[in-house]
Amino acid sequence: MKRFSFSYLLPLVFFISIAVIPVAAQDKLRIICFGAHPDDAELKAGGVAAMWAAKGHEVKLVSVTNGDIGHWNEAGGPLARRRKAEVEKAAKIFGSTVEVLDIHDGELLPTLENRRLITRLIREWKADIVMSHRPNDYHPDHRYTWMLIQDAAFMVAVPNFSPDIPPLKSYPVFLFYSDRFTKPIPFQADIVVSIDSVMDKKLAGLMELESQFYEGGALGSADLVPKESAGQQARRD
Repeated sequence: MKRFSFSYLLPLVFFISIAVIPVAAQDKLRIICFGAHPDDAELKAGGVAAMWAAKGHEVKLVSVTNGDIGHWNEAGGPLARRRKAEVEKAAKIFGSTVEVLDIHDGELLPTLENRRLITRLIREWKADIVMSHRPNDYHPDHRYTWMLIQDAAFMVAVPNFSPDIPPLKSYPVFLFYSDRFTKPIPFQADIVVSIDSVMDKKLAGLMELESQFYEGGALGSADLVPKESAGQQARRD
């Protein structure tokens, strides 16, 4: 795989799918996908995660916060544990691994401590490709996730920054997820690839995230959840 310096990369889109052909061991890629909450990487990169995993590549999804306020009726430790269990189920469907960091939802900041944390995660995974949000976003956790990735992008190869983890010998490719924000700069895709071949698998993974896509997440309400069992099943379907 051709390597590019992160400073020359432009935002890329992730509607990605390629024919599922096993790859030789020496050609395997290691991909790490960051999202601010336990649903973001799954929603933005679940299809490409499933596709790459099926091809034999190693894929990891990371939630930078624990999602503990991302529900209209639940919060705190119980919600964080529930959402962690949800993304673990989704990861099994995608064929990826998953990690949820213990940072409170809504409280992420681009601190030096968090920069070191993100740098270590990228190094430990020995990433060839790193994915994240763009800076243009309504949610501060999304914006600060981008900032932490941006700040780590150079530091992953600097030996004396967090020297307890060996630096990468070459820079990964850093990529942005697609979005619909238009200011200050609209998203412009440089690469678009269909995920038709893995769409069913992506949707199956997302359906495991019931707190978000069935119950509506932070902006949901009891009105979204039918009271009778038949209606509940129909909403899931």
